[in-house]
Amino acid sequence: MELATKEDWPQAEERMRAWWQREIVDRPVVQVKAPRRGFDRAYLESLTRPHGVPPEEIHAWYTDPEQVVPRCEKLVDATFWGGEAFPAVFPVSGSLVAITAAYLGCPYYIHPDSHTGWAAPIIDDWADRRPLAFDPHNEWWRISHRLLDAAAQAAPGRFYVGVPDLNAPAQSVAMLRDSQRLAIDLLENPAPVIQAFAEANRAWLRYWQAATGAIHQWIDGYYYWMGIWSDQPSTDLQCDFNVLISSRMFDEFFLPYIEEQTRWVERTIFHLDGPGAIRHLDSLLSLPRLDGIQWVPGDGKPAMSKWLPLLRRIQSKGRLLVLSCEPWEAETLLKELEPEGLLLSTVCDSEEEATNLLAKVPGWAARKQWTVP
Repeated sequence: MELATKEDWPQAEERMRAWWQREIVDRPVVQVKAPRRGFDRAYLESLTRPHGVPPEEIHAWYTDPEQVVPRCEKLVDATFWGGEAFPAVFPVSGSLVAITAAYLGCPYYIHPDSHTGWAAPIIDDWADRRPLAFDPHNEWWRISHRLLDAAAQAAPGRFYVGVPDLNAPAQSVAMLRDSQRLAIDLLENPAPVIQAFAEANRAWLRYWQAATGAIHQWIDGYYYWMGIWSDQPSTDLQCDFNVLISSRMFDEFFLPYIEEQTRWVERTIFHLDGPGAIRHLDSLLSLPRLDGIQWVPGDGKPAMSKWLPLLRRIQSKGRLLVLSCEPWEAETLLKELEPEGLLLSTVCDSEEEATNLLAKVPGWAARKQWTVP
């Protein structure tokens, strides 16, 4: 699909195809977004986060296709999509955190102050819980399906449509039960938790398939919140609950379901979030079908360029490496890391700043000069 909002589409597509194969065409993969000339970041933010919207209208702001899709179109037109950044929208907002818990039956609402989704736990007694399964009649899934369908109808030749942030099945179960209670259950009564994880994992797959199917009625390609395009089935994997548990418990209770996901979906990138998750990295790298790692240092932690030993450790295992960085870090990261399988993503304040940054991305010959003694 040639996108009218991105003139260098063929070159970007070629680089991404090579990236998935751990190869390089002419330079590393770099995504740079910025406001187009005549717009600013405040305007872009206003299209993704409500400002001055009365509390009673917040729900419709996020869920009414007649409001959501026009904002998505404005966002595409007002954004400079540089390098391997592709015009894409998320009609099911990323602010609707772990919406899979809502699909599985949690009462779910959008907080009027934080404008993020919240789920109320519903599992009080494991013996009395309802099965966790795909439900095509679930209210929040029907809302999501309408949003995906409406956006995808408007997308051909213009932009891609990302699936909802389905998060991790374990995280959904944590919201269904409550994180602290779930952590205790894993110590004192793990059997029903294991069964719930298995059910939630299968439900996660069905919702991913259904979301992808809704989009693919109108356009092709796979796209998700990490901002990665693929021409083959691809998705993110997550397990932020892992910061609460030991390596032994992670390997016993969580790793099998992550491994299962890598067999279900052809291409997968795991979201490793914060220093507390690093202890699970070796286990994740042991999964033969896991393609890559997205490393996120976390709020208040050192900048991305301060984690070079960890990043090299991931690359040494032959895995794709997905990083979001500040513009000033890009040159350092490009110089210090191997280009094959590296994806850098950043956001600039202006289109001019973005094009200047892209002009500094070294080509293959220049990169070779850095690595030859």
